[in-house]
Amino acid sequence: MFTQQLNLGQFFQADGELHGTLSALAMATISVISKTMVDREGKTYLKLIGDPLGAAFEIGVAFPKDKDGKPYYSVTLESPVFPSPIRAALFPDRNNQTIHNLIWTRPETTALSSEAKVTNGPTQQRRHARATTSP
Repeated sequence: MFTQQLNLGQFFQADGELHGTLSALAMATISVISKTMVDREGKTYLKLIGDPLGAAFEIGVAFPKDKDGKPYYSVTLESPVFPSPIRAALFPDRNNQTIHNLIWTRPETTALSSEAKVTNGPTQQRRHARATTSP
């Protein structure tokens, strides 16, 4: 199955925190910083805070993970404008380990399903119903 990848932003690590921008998702570029948090079980994670120098708001969380000995963060982004949370991965750049790229991967079929809903919406269904019930 073919997948599409979209780079949602780039972050750099300084003083144990991540600083960067989200610059995709059909929205204005948003500055983001992370704040290290500890859950009830004592595990650390990052709270992602948008617009830290203005009207700061929580935009998501990032949990440290490891796959095949390579560390990354599993990220969940949330916003009232999203129909559901976006799940992405924050990977260190291959050429510069202090830079991280936030990558969202989605199956090609997801995009096709959305197009199918548009072309087979209520208007087309009503037209089809009238055409099949006419004498």
